[in-house]
Amino acid sequence: NKEENEEENEEENKEENEEENKEIENGVIGYIISDENNISICKRSSKNIICEEYTITETSCTSDNIGKLFKNNEKNSNEKTSNEETTNEETSNEKIFICLNYSDKEYSVELNDANQGNYVLYKSSTTNETFGTSNNKPYVIITINKSSVLLNTKYSNGLKYVYINKEGNSASSMYKIMNKGDRCPKNIENSSVLIEKNILELECDNGLCSKP
Repeated sequence: NKEENEEENEEENKEENEEENKEIENGVIGYIISDENNISICKRSSKNIICEEYTITETSCTSDNIGKLFKNNEKNSNEKTSNEETTNEETSNEKIFICLNYSDKEYSVELNDANQGNYVLYKSSTTNETFGTSNNKPYVIITINKSSVLLNTKYSNGLKYVYINKEGNSASSMYKIMNKGDRCPKNIENSSVLIEKNILELECDNGLCSKP
């Protein structure tokens, strides 16, 4: 039994290593999420891409953790009545977000199916940077879904520039890339007037962007 267990463990480790090497070969940069306790982070180191285990330690989006994942605990109180006695049952639901930017307020998005799509992350500092932002190109295009946040080096809208509605039409669409047919931000009192300060125009190359 001991030998069988050792062989099974070796096979499992081999499969994990093969999967990790596959991600490196594919040039994946960003976060790969199996669940909240099993997360890998892949980032460029010199000419190579190094993947390692990642633990979420942040609980909010701040100017110090742009580009990092964070958890937000939501507690719900449910009342149950039995034998004329009432007890409160609290359940904790931890949701995972990524911090996209912080400028006077946080810009973040929850990782779930409803919010999947292409977003822009802004980080002027290169300290502990995952996606490859720099002083010359502080913006990056990332593709988000519930199981990953990855640098999108192949994004193209067929236009010269990429456009972002910074404030979004909802909290979950802040810094989301605008697609054809999306509504532009307009003045509430006068719908014919665009709120130009909310529109970000970027010139991008391999997912790395700057203002033109």
